[in-house]
Amino acid sequence: MRRRLIILVLALALGLWLALNPIGKFGLHAFGFTVYSGIPVPYFDITVHADGRLSLRRKSHYVPLSEVEALLKEKPDVIIVGIGYNQMVQVDEQVKKLPVEVKILETSKAIEEFNRLKSQGKRVAAIIHTTC
Repeated sequence: MRRRLIILVLALALGLWLALNPIGKFGLHAFGFTVYSGIPVPYFDITVHADGRLSLRRKSHYVPLSEVEALLKEKPDVIIVGIGYNQMVQVDEQVKKLPVEVKILETSKAIEEFNRLKSQGKRVAAIIHTTC
């Protein structure tokens, strides 16, 4: 009986976690902590590729054109850049001239926009600065 109760509690906890942190989207997030596709990522900046893969990004307050061009090769409909909760990240001016829609937003807004576009079936890539 006790074993079944433990299994039930764990299943409910996992279900709640996935409800709050859906696969293929961002879930819980706060300064220095982001959950993408159910995977908690403390501190690190992240890149979400157009196919949904997650990779860690070197912590930086600058997004160069070359980094965004690498995502462009994945043929996203939209590229979103989250520039931090205090908007401290600078983005190369040439990024705005790329032949794809690029949205540069405060990180919480970037996460909301990413999830909204994914819900619409869009192919979205993102670079998210998870702190300042």
